[in-house]
Amino acid sequence: MKAHHWILPLVVTSTLTQGAEDKPDTSRWKEDFSDEAAFDASWGAYGWLPDGKTSSRKEDRKLWWELVDGALRARTSPGVHPSGLTRKVEGTDVRVSCRFKLPPQGLVGVGFNGPNPILESNFHLAGVHIRETGITAWDEENLYPKSSPEAEALKKEKKMNRKFIGAAKVTPMEIKADVWHEFTMELRGRELKILLDGKEVLAYTTNAGDAPKTSLQFSVHSTAKEAVFGWFNEVKFEPLEEKK
Repeated sequence: MKAHHWILPLVVTSTLTQGAEDKPDTSRWKEDFSDEAAFDASWGAYGWLPDGKTSSRKEDRKLWWELVDGALRARTSPGVHPSGLTRKVEGTDVRVSCRFKLPPQGLVGVGFNGPNPILESNFHLAGVHIRETGITAWDEENLYPKSSPEAEALKKEKKMNRKFIGAAKVTPMEIKADVWHEFTMELRGRELKILLDGKEVLAYTTNAGDAPKTSLQFSVHSTAKEAVFGWFNEVKFEPLEEKK
């Protein structure tokens, strides 16, 4: 399967109005997708509608993301850009773990967003795409050298000086679809480490992975000719312990 650029626009996660004493801890949390109200309060969805328009409205969320039997089900639609799901996080050296099921002929994406110093924008920092054929780390870098005439022209046009690296590091391996897998992603400084089903399978030095993290993002996609589903469950986000 060819590598595709399925990184999604950033969205603002919706939260319920809360007093300071009830403010959720974004530096350490767990999600088991057992509570619809809690899910709506903590996560924000973004996706494409049948008419080609995009939406981040809560009433449209179930078109793509739905809680089913205590897990998060992600629907893919043929020929439609994948939807995204985000939740606020806080930290620099961090770990996220979860269980997931790949959609048939598809991929699952997991990544972090934040103030990207490479692109001088709040954007994607680092992450991976998981397919039946393996795991791929993606990355971002400058399209043109900073302070170059081309870079300055893009800045005046309010465009990002951005080059997407779709296959920064690839680990070929067989990963079965429609089967639960254990996943862990760690970012310590610029070093990205991925564990799958308890084994380290990928390590990569990112361009901007050491920037502060502001949100976690999930996505799914499939080339199947009919709607198929990916799944997530038991998400855990936490800071990494300091090295001694």
